[in-house]
Amino acid sequence: MPLVVKGFPVLIVLAAVVGVVYFFRAYQRLGKPKKDYYILPYNILKEGVLKIIRGKGAMLFMVILFGVYLISVLFSEDKENTVQKIILKSCYLYFPLIFALTKWDKGKLIRVLDFFIYGCCLQVVISITDAFWASGFQFDVSEFTYVKLSYNLHPSYAALIITIGFIFNALRLLFIYRERKSISGNRWRILALFGFVCYIILLSSKAGILSILIAFSGLLIFSLIVLKSWKITLLTTLIASFVFFLFFFFLGGRAKERYVSMKNSVENRQGLSDKKNKRLNSSQIRLVLWENSWEAIQKSNFLGYGIGHGKNALQKNLQINNEEFVLSLSHNSHNQYFETALSIGVIGFLLLVLILICSAFGFGNFTWISMLLVFVVSVNLGVESMMEKQTGSIPIVWLLCLLTSARSIFKSVFKL
Repeated sequence: MPLVVKGFPVLIVLAAVVGVVYFFRAYQRLGKPKKDYYILPYNILKEGVLKIIRGKGAMLFMVILFGVYLISVLFSEDKENTVQKIILKSCYLYFPLIFALTKWDKGKLIRVLDFFIYGCCLQVVISITDAFWASGFQFDVSEFTYVKLSYNLHPSYAALIITIGFIFNALRLLFIYRERKSISGNRWRILALFGFVCYIILLSSKAGILSILIAFSGLLIFSLIVLKSWKITLLTTLIASFVFFLFFFFLGGRAKERYVSMKNSVENRQGLSDKKNKRLNSSQIRLVLWENSWEAIQKSNFLGYGIGHGKNALQKNLQINNEEFVLSLSHNSHNQYFETALSIGVIGFLLLVLILICSAFGFGNFTWISMLLVFVVSVNLGVESMMEKQTGSIPIVWLLCLLTSARSIFKSVFKL
């Protein structure tokens, strides 16, 4: 994802075309009747759609949500950006179709999870190397924090992806140890876990640090259930906590500043009305955006303004309220729930919530982890409009489709 910041839907279409051509050639070599492979795309599409409908879960709600976005084009006033926005939202369509056609087994699921973990490791290595290059091959701390370390990603987006990798990696390590009573050959996973934590602290994303703390706490409880040994869990907690606070003490100066700033902003939010023309910090900006987003949603009678036009409606409301500094930034609402409601109203908001809920439950013993993953995603959606950028929408929809389509395999592979 960091290497493909734009045009991912095009890659998906190209991959689909290559796949269809491959099957065409395979059918021809096998001597199949032409009618069998001429209607192959139709048959594949039909099979995928039927599986989604029969599933009656998160992927069905995704397809419906995409349909609502399509319908909203008819009454959106921002015609110039509708095509771009629809292409962005198309992940709600092609990912459900792809995952509906995926045949899962234990080996395939493990490969997918490990491949994602390797990708997260690569993201960390590339980011640190890039920051090292930018600092003139010296460890200049200012080059290893926040935007300068995220490499083609917003820090919050990078932190979310690495947090998901952290959860998957810890989960794999936990079950490897339970099965073998050893981590021989997998010590790199421990190094990766520490590297992920260090990276997120350096990013200084408030949502990222909160997410990793939530993930760490949830995994500790889950490890106690899986290993049935409070001694191992206690030892892991002490070591991990020591390492975290050590990292935070030496590398978390920027993160601490941002947390204190957020805390002060929340405590003094009533004073924002006196700062309409003054420079605000990121937390104060969000509070202003959320308040004005809610007002704009109410003015639309909770029906939204159409895809692409929600941001314009927010800007008009900021102008009406004389929020000159925030207006000059031309931000979106920085909250996906508000962002969806601005575009397609309460219907879109409810569909988004249903997608998250359906992705979190029904996993048997794995439900604790699925809830943890979805909760981390939900927290990040609450502070960033992540579904309005490819670097946010692609990994999130991919994750939710993975959970939904491989639910039965998750149950069997990670059973207690």
